[in-house]
Parts: sequence; structure tokens; C-alpha cells
Amino acid sequence: MNRRETLPLGIDVGAARTRVALVERDRSGTAHLVAVAARATGADPAGAVASARAELGTRERRCVLAVGGSDAVLRTSAFPGMRGTERLRAARYEAARFLAFPIDDAAVRVVPIESDRCVVAVARRAALVQRVRTARSAGLRPIAVDDAALALTRVFPLAGAIVDIGERATMLVLSSQPVPACRTFVGGGAALTAALIASLGVDEIAAEVRKRSIGLAGAGEYARDALVEQLASALVEHRSHARAELDGIVLVGNGARLCGFTDALEHAVALSVRLGTLSPDISRTLPPDVLRSAGPDWALAYGLALWESAA
Repeated sequence: MNRRETLPLGIDVGAARTRVALVERDRSGTAHLVAVAARATGADPAGAVASARAELGTRERRCVLAVGGSDAVLRTSAFPGMRGTERLRAARYEAARFLAFPIDDAAVRVVPIESDRCVVAVARRAALVQRVRTARSAGLRPIAVDDAALALTRVFPLAGAIVDIGERATMLVLSSQPVPACRTFVGGGAALTAALIASLGVDEIAAEVRKRSIGLAGAGEYARDALVEQLASALVEHRSHARAELDGIVLVGNGARLCGFTDALEHAVALSVRLGTLSPDISRTLPPDVLRSAGPDWALAYGLALWESAA
């Protein structure tokens, strides 16, 4: 019987839901998804993490969390003939020119990739502190805070673009080397629910039920169309200077299953759009239909759990 090794837990703390992924690696080094537990985040994200981990029945305390969207930026830059401290100082100076928040509020890391080229990773310090505090309050030991775009491309390496529709924002991840490009747009599941409430005059519970069962269905479609238009404009801009044509778009996130969204985006960008389902090959314990249906919701947590394998 092969000896199994548990990888650090992948923890995706979303505005609405929290997911914890458990992945094991066999003796050959192959990683297998064992299970993902999800909880409503609510006002106690640490409690949601602890409850989800308890459901998994694992003693693993190491974990990897995510930062992304408007809280993180990845760029490549050239810093020829510089020492490490000089390179970091130059990176902070350059980052101050494109960040949407003060550089004094940012954590900056520089990773050399070639003789004079580096990846500059910038994250809002408050976001990092919040995620680490959540994990520690849940009794876990954070070993890394990964960029959400990197974690998603780990799961879907062949996707030309990934669209992550969250509760309050939508993130567009564009395939690029050595790091993906990322754009964030205001608007997600909450905006679509609000559009239904405004159009139909129903309460939030009724709007959520309608959205999850039949989608917008003619009510509040202006919110969906506005988001599709923003995504389409960003994709057109990217395609205008990309070296190769995009090889399809993958939808993930809690809002990815909204009825009609896939068709609306596909029509707007003239590219194939599909839900981010997970391959049956990644797990020995989960049925293929579960991996297909839950894939869009589990993708980020699963990608975070693979961090150690890719680091």
C-alpha cells in the first residue's frame, strides 16, 4: 500500500463562502484531491475555516491562503546589475506608480527569473494580515499566502483566460508568461441579486432563490450585461496585442453557474466559454459527477492546496 503524504490545506475564504481543500500525495509524487469542505463565511471566517477542517477529519494544520483581485498585483520587471536590497527598493519605487493603494500599505517581494528579469509581487498588507489572522484563529499554521491568479492557472494551465465570479467582484485572469495578467471588475453575485430585487420588487431571499434556479430570466439582465461588456472590452484589448489567440475561457467562482452567463459572454467575445469542471483523474475518492458540478466552486481552494507541488 502506497504511503500517503498530506499537503498543506488550501483555504479559500470568500465573501460569501469558505472552502478548505484536502490533497494527498502518493509515493510516486502524484497529488490527489481527497475532499473539499465548504461553509458560509458569515461574520466569523475563522469559525467557518475551523468547521470545514473538522468535517474533513484531518490533523493537518499547515495551510496556504489566497490574496488577489484589487489586493494583489503581479508584474515582471528588469533590474540589471543590482543587489537584492537595491532591487527591492527599485521594485517598491516602480510599484508605487501603478498601485491603487499607498505603497506604505504594501508588502513587496522580488523573485529573479532570468539574468536581469524579476517577478514583482505586491499585496495589500492589511489583506495579508487578515488572512493569516483568520487561519491562526482557526488553529492552523499558514505557510504561504499565494496569488489567486497563480492558484487558478495551476488548476487550468491550458485555459487562455479564467473568469472568477465572486460575491462582490469578478476577476479576469489572462494567460501570460512568466506570470498571468489580472484585471478586477466591480460586480459579482451580489450585484446580480440586487438587480433582481430592483427589477421585481422582491426580497433578497426570493431573489437568491430565483437567481440560483432559473437565473435572471429577463429581470435585472442589465447587471449581467454590464459585467459581460467589461469582460469583453478587456479581452478585446488583450487579444489586440497578444502573441497568440486565446484558447477558450473558463468560468469559476460561486456565480459561474448563473443561467445564461456562459452564452452571453461567448456571444460577446466569439470564444468558447465553459465551466471550470475538474477532471476525474485528480481524485481517487470523489465521483466524476461531483468533480464536474463542484469544480467551479472548488477550483481556487484546490489550486492553493497544490502550492507546495508547484513551489
